[in-house]
Amino acid sequence: MEKRKIFVVGSGKLASAVLSLSTTYPSGEVLKWDSEYLSLPEKVLLIHAGSGRQLNECFEFCSRTKSTLIELSTGLETEIMQPDFPLILCPNTSLLVLKMMSVLKANGHHFEGFDISITESHQAAKKTEPGTAYSFADSLKLSRDKVVSTRDTNIQEHKIGIPPAYLDKHAYHRIEIKDGNDEVVIETRVLGHDSYAKGVKAIIEAVSKQPLENRKYSVLELIDKQLL
Repeated sequence: MEKRKIFVVGSGKLASAVLSLSTTYPSGEVLKWDSEYLSLPEKVLLIHAGSGRQLNECFEFCSRTKSTLIELSTGLETEIMQPDFPLILCPNTSLLVLKMMSVLKANGHHFEGFDISITESHQAAKKTEPGTAYSFADSLKLSRDKVVSTRDTNIQEHKIGIPPAYLDKHAYHRIEIKDGNDEVVIETRVLGHDSYAKGVKAIIEAVSKQPLENRKYSVLELIDKQLL
């Protein structure tokens, strides 16, 4: 397994959760990114979990060194760019949720024509687009503008059932597929950021075991190749 430095870009809760597991990454040393590292000559793993303010630095560094960029944020330029370095888009890093996303991506077309609704809930501070919900919608051929989002803590606690301690750090998705009186419901519920950080660790280990092309990847490709 190739060992290299791992840098985390961002200062939010997810970035902090990834950094908190720094002693358990056998593939390399984990550090918080700073602009002073721009001059480093070697390949590293760069994990972006920020708002996008430092993305240009990430692009500049990865383009020069051909370092791998793992993107945890959604709705940013990384989703539409054609990079000249390895870029892995991760709208979610909970392994359980990722596997469900993979299942629906492969089989969602079977539900075309049924009455489908998708509801998602995240902490009120979330300002980026709901990438996981959009992935579910795309797989089920549902227009993204049909996704219902809630950031109301009263609804989250009393209707959805999010414990008060996790109102500021949760992710919930509910997919309903109906055919008359028949109904299939799929729910995902992630409380806290521990599973995301552990998923990032698994992704790091997966990409460290094989060479990557200088192109954009979806994290679901790692699922398809049974690397996660």
